[in-house]
Amino acid sequence: MPLVREVAEAIKLLGDVVKSTREIIDAVNDGRKFLAATHPEAQQDFSDLFGQMQLAVEGLAEVTKIISGFRFVARTDNENLDIAARELARFNDYVIEQKKDIARLKNNIRKLKADCDKVRVLRDKLDAQTQSRSWGSLFTLFGAKAQQRAHELCSSLSNFYADDQRMIDLLRQTLELAEGGIKEVEDTLGPPGIANPYNVPAAAAVLSSYAVLFDAPQSELHSLADILSETRTALRP
Repeated sequence: MPLVREVAEAIKLLGDVVKSTREIIDAVNDGRKFLAATHPEAQQDFSDLFGQMQLAVEGLAEVTKIISGFRFVARTDNENLDIAARELARFNDYVIEQKKDIARLKNNIRKLKADCDKVRVLRDKLDAQTQSRSWGSLFTLFGAKAQQRAHELCSSLSNFYADDQRMIDLLRQTLELAEGGIKEVEDTLGPPGIANPYNVPAAAAVLSSYAVLFDAPQSELHSLADILSETRTALRP
């Protein structure tokens, strides 16, 4: 399990994304009525902003799904050789499908980069609609409570969704780790061109170890995407 430390570090970053995004959502929901009453012209832009954030979070959720959510019957005694052979076929099909998903997600990263660029454009546009027109002032549009944390909230938004490509780097890193995990599963099944049904339990154990690590962030990211969708809808004028 050579990737465990790297996976743990990536999962910590995924947790930071979830925590920071939830803080942004809470601040926005607390001041949503204030925004509607005082700056209705900004509602659609904020809704669009959350829509782009949602796309990025959904991209992360898809990446974490690569190596979780599949279960195998890991029995290989002689009386159940047929079961083992069937499980090997399922396992092989699973690995093939995950490789296809990895290729698809690699292609999607370019689109997600464009989505993060849209977040930056929307952030700057909303900053320009505030009285001070300064960086990070967009959250002052949600009232006094959000105004006190405006710089902190905008730093979280910018760090993960707009500037420095941190979200894209995290997507690439997590995808590479998922790809490495699938490669380790494949290698455990047997050498290139060979897969042994008696190796299914060992391969399943490798998959399970990584799946356990990715399961919690996957669930949190799916939940976060749903909350972003709800907030986006609530912000529409």
